Amino acid sequence: MLKKAIILLFGLSSTTFANTPIRHRVAMPRPDLLATPAAIQERVAEVITPVLPVTQGKELVNAVSGFTSAIAEDLIEAAKRHIGARYSLGSTGPKSFDCSGFTSYVFKRLGITLKRSSREQVTQGEAVASKSELQPGDLVFFGHRGRKAKSVSHVGIVTDVDAETGLFSFIHASTSRGVRIDSSDDSYWSARYVGARRLLGVD
Repeated sequence: MLKKAIILLFGLSSTTFANTPIRHRVAMPRPDLLATPAAIQERVAEVITPVLPVTQGKELVNAVSGFTSAIAEDLIEAAKRHIGARYSLGSTGPKSFDCSGFTSYVFKRLGITLKRSSREQVTQGEAVASKSELQPGDLVFFGHRGRKAKSVSHVGIVTDVDAETGLFSFIHASTSRGVRIDSSDDSYWSARYVGARRLLGVD
């Protein structure tokens, strides 16, 4: 999916340059096929934005956003293929996982390396301010009730979000039932929600 996104994105930019007067053309660097979506977006912005009319620049930004969404969909579909895999503390897949082992395994598909534990993964990417701003592909973190409420002990990946209510579904490796999809409106998880981080489409 990432390779397709890069090829289509640079195909779009090539078409635009073909219709641009020669005096405005710039040399396009060779795309890095191992770059993350954020790196791709940054490179395209640096090279193309200065020479494109505003309307075309907006179209390109929308195209990049679309590619990010497509990558998130691919990530979630890959995660869903492991539904039913058993939970095993310290396991990183593919037959069994613990919670952070599962998120690490799935994100590795995109060339994104996550740290090993949920307490370390909560330091990566960018914080998502509120539940209503969550997007598919975001990491969501849970802790303990009471005194240790802010102590992260579990992590999952957002699959769906209701922007109006802030309710979301997430896929994770649960200790009792293995890889499954749960909802944030479940009283168990709503009482333990700590926060979320975004890795797709950010530096």
